[in-house]
Amino acid sequence: MSNFGEFQLPGLPFQLPSAIPSFPDDYLLTQFNLEALFPSKLSTQLSEILTELVETSKSMTFGSTGTIQQLDLAELSHLLDVSHITASISAFFQSLHWHLPVVHFPTFDPGNITNSLLLAIFLSGATYTIPLDGKGLPSTLFDVAEEYIFRQIASLPTVVSPKSHSTTQLIQSALIIEMLQFGRDNMQTRRRIRIVRHPCLVSTIRSLGIFQLKRNAAPDIGDESIWRQLVAEEVCIRIACWVFLADGFLTVCFNNHPSISVFEMNCNFPWSAGLWEAESASTFSQIATLQSTELPLPPLSDVVSQLLDNPLNEASIPWGPSVSVEHLLILIYAINSLAFQVRAGLLKYISLDKIRCASGNWKRVWDSVIGLLDKDHLLHLGYPKHAQELWWLLNATLDAAGKSDARLQYMDSTATDDLGNLNEFIQWCYQSAP
Repeated sequence: MSNFGEFQLPGLPFQLPSAIPSFPDDYLLTQFNLEALFPSKLSTQLSEILTELVETSKSMTFGSTGTIQQLDLAELSHLLDVSHITASISAFFQSLHWHLPVVHFPTFDPGNITNSLLLAIFLSGATYTIPLDGKGLPSTLFDVAEEYIFRQIASLPTVVSPKSHSTTQLIQSALIIEMLQFGRDNMQTRRRIRIVRHPCLVSTIRSLGIFQLKRNAAPDIGDESIWRQLVAEEVCIRIACWVFLADGFLTVCFNNHPSISVFEMNCNFPWSAGLWEAESASTFSQIATLQSTELPLPPLSDVVSQLLDNPLNEASIPWGPSVSVEHLLILIYAINSLAFQVRAGLLKYISLDKIRCASGNWKRVWDSVIGLLDKDHLLHLGYPKHAQELWWLLNATLDAAGKSDARLQYMDSTATDDLGNLNEFIQWCYQSAP
C-alpha cells in the first residue's frame, strides 16, 4: 500500500476549494453581460427569488433552536443584484464546476435558467466573491436556499420526464446546494443533508428512472440541434453519476449506509471531459470522430462485476481505451461502497477477497490511464484527481479488516457526522506503515 502520509484529508472531494484556480481570461463568463442582455427578465427573476426566499424563511424551523432568523428583503436586494450575479456565475464555473460538472458550460444560457438553479449557482460563486461576514452573505441564507430548493424536490411529480428542462435544472440545483452545504463544515447542517436531503434527492432521481437512463445515440457528428439533444441526455447521466459520487462520499467519510446500490446503476457512464467541455457542435463532432473507434463502456454495474470476478489485464479489458479518470473515480467509489457493505455484513455473497481483486484491477487500469496524461492535465482534474487517494483508503480498510487487534471506530459501521473517526484512522495507518 502507498504511504498513507500522502493522503491529504483537507483535499478530499466535496470540501470546497479554498480559492478560485487560475484559468485563461477567455474562459471567464465575460461575454455574459447580464445587465445588458436580460435587464427586464433578470430583474423580475431576482425579485421573485427574493420574495420566495423571505417567505420560505418565515415558515422554517430547524431542530431545538426553533425558528431561524428571518431574512431581510432590503439586505437581500443589495446582495442579489445583477453585478453580484454576473461575478458569481463566473466564479462558479471556475471553482465548483470542476468538482461537480453537471451544468454544461458551453450551452449555459443565463437568460433561460430556473430560479432554483440561478440561486444555487449564485450561492456557489458568492462563496468566493462575497465575504461571509456581517456585510456579506447572511449565514441563514444557505439554509433557507436549501429549504426552498428541497421543498420543490419533495413536491416534484414522479410522472414528469427526467429530461424536461425545469426538472433537470431543479435536480441540478439540489445537487449543487447539497454539496455547497457540506462544504460549510457545520455538523448540524451535515446531519440534515445526510439523513434528510440526500435520501430525498436519491429517491426522486430513482423514481424518475435516471439511474437506468441509456443514451438514444452515441456521440457523433451532427448539427447544433443534435448536439444540444445529446447534451440534454448527458446532463441527466451526469446527475445520476455525481449523485452516486455524493452517496459514496457520505459512506467513505461518515460511514453512512449507501442510499444507492452499485448494481442499480445501469445508466451509461458520462462522457469524457473532452466531449463534455467541447465549445461547439463542430468541436464536439471532431472529438467524437476521434473516439468513434473506442468500444463504449458497459453500465457501471457490469463493469464493477467484471472488476470483482477475476484479475484483469489489458487483453481482457476490451473497453479499457474508453476509460477516463472520471470513470475511474466513479468506479473507486463503487468499490469503496461495496467494501463498506461487506464489512458491515450487508453483502454476504461478496467476500473481502473479491474486493481486493477489484482494487487490484482498478489500480492496473488507473496506472494505464494516468500514464497517458501529462502533469499539467493532472493539476486540473478537479474532483477525479482524488481517485488514487480513495484507492489508498480502500486498501487501508482491507488491511485493517484483517487485524483483530485494531480497535478503530472508523471500521465500525455506525454513521457519524464529523470527520474524527476518519482522521483517527488515517493517523493509525500512517503510524502503522512500515
